[in-house]
Amino acid sequence: MIKKIMVLMVFLLSITLLVGCNGSESNEIILPNLDGMNKTEALNQLSGLGLQITFDDVVDNTKPEGTFAYYENDLEAGSVVEKNQAITIFFYSHVIIDGEVLPDLVGLDEDEVLDVLMDLDIFYTFVEYPTNDIEEGIFVQYGSNYQAGSVVPFWTNVTVYFAVAIYNDGLIISKYVEGSNDNKAIEIANLSNETVDLSEYTLSLYLNGSETISTSITLEGTLEPDELLILAHPNSDAEILAVADVLTSDLTFDGNDVVAITFRNGATVDIIGTIGFTFFYLDNETFVRKPSIITNSNEYNLLDWDIYANDNFSMLGSHPVAFPTSFTLTPEHLALPFETPMGVIEVTFISNNDGDTAEFNPGFTGGSRVRFIGIDTPEMTAPVQPWAPQATEHLYQLLSNAETIYLQHDPASGTQETYGRTLALVWADGVLTNYEMVRMGYSANMYSDAMERLVFNGVSLSRWFQRAEQEAKANNRGIWS
Repeated sequence: MIKKIMVLMVFLLSITLLVGCNGSESNEIILPNLDGMNKTEALNQLSGLGLQITFDDVVDNTKPEGTFAYYENDLEAGSVVEKNQAITIFFYSHVIIDGEVLPDLVGLDEDEVLDVLMDLDIFYTFVEYPTNDIEEGIFVQYGSNYQAGSVVPFWTNVTVYFAVAIYNDGLIISKYVEGSNDNKAIEIANLSNETVDLSEYTLSLYLNGSETISTSITLEGTLEPDELLILAHPNSDAEILAVADVLTSDLTFDGNDVVAITFRNGATVDIIGTIGFTFFYLDNETFVRKPSIITNSNEYNLLDWDIYANDNFSMLGSHPVAFPTSFTLTPEHLALPFETPMGVIEVTFISNNDGDTAEFNPGFTGGSRVRFIGIDTPEMTAPVQPWAPQATEHLYQLLSNAETIYLQHDPASGTQETYGRTLALVWADGVLTNYEMVRMGYSANMYSDAMERLVFNGVSLSRWFQRAEQEAKANNRGIWS
């Protein structure tokens, strides 16, 4: 920086005369506003004030060359100083550069920044910068440690960051109830360590496959860490109403809809369902967020949820909820005869030739042998398919070592197939072998009952089979290895 000290005799003479003429007056001087002035104009403004003035330069190619920059030592227009005080005043100077000088973009939005950058020979990329310290959509900073005034080579690609508001990543939909009639409820959990201002969020419904929000439910108040908020339809059963915090008739989803938490800027915070889907895939069941899910997601993932049977509300008001680890026959089933749907008969194992068919006494031999419902294991007939011997051996071990075996009449499939074989769910010492063959990876899941006629531990048998296949795939078992 080239220091320029201008000592002009005419001004010093003027200052001396002024001091001499005003010796009896106050010794305090109020610094004038020099904004936009050049050095000559500044001297004219300062003459007669009785100050010892030194001019200096500060390089800034973004400001008009030769104009006032600032007073020294944080002095400013309006500051009070003593007469005869020595003061340095800085003026902007330019240097010849080979590149572009990045401008000061503080306080500008994207359109305003674009107008500025269009005149520069650089490339630029706009990127969102999560922060609540700067108004959303306003410039935050340059990338690559560039600052206003930084010189970059021509046609450099410069990243420009703009503020986007941050929402709480621990705010999730923890329960979704889509039951019979008007049994509708949504539970929201705050799994973070911070209090959530619910007024910044809405509950958004995308109805009947709509790709835009159909209904918005305003949220109010605050949600403390680990606190739950339950919204319910006012016509829900008493069990739901007893734990509900908010009653709203806008809660009208019916299984082919999407429910989401939406932030004030329109961002999807958390969601259940896939926007645009029109088929019914969330109906007549209760979805509970798995304990392992502790942050929200703007994409629906079925594997993030435990799914319970229709009109199961017992887990509302508590989070997390542990999913049952096992299930077995109920006393009600044991009291019914095999001829009745869901009824059972006790049998003795004779043999099995593959992983999904076996013979039992009394009466389930030869053409009446039992075909296991919900599975289709690899074939033992030539040519023997991969994993067929292992599936056959595993079923043999389950049945030959069992002390008590029951065949159960599946209400969805009945008890007879086209080849004359008996269809059944086969329980060995309280374990459903059909389910176990899927869980161990010896068969894909072939069971389905949309009416949920068999429910164990609050979970439909269809969902138990689905979880068995998910577990086998996740662990690369058998046919999934």
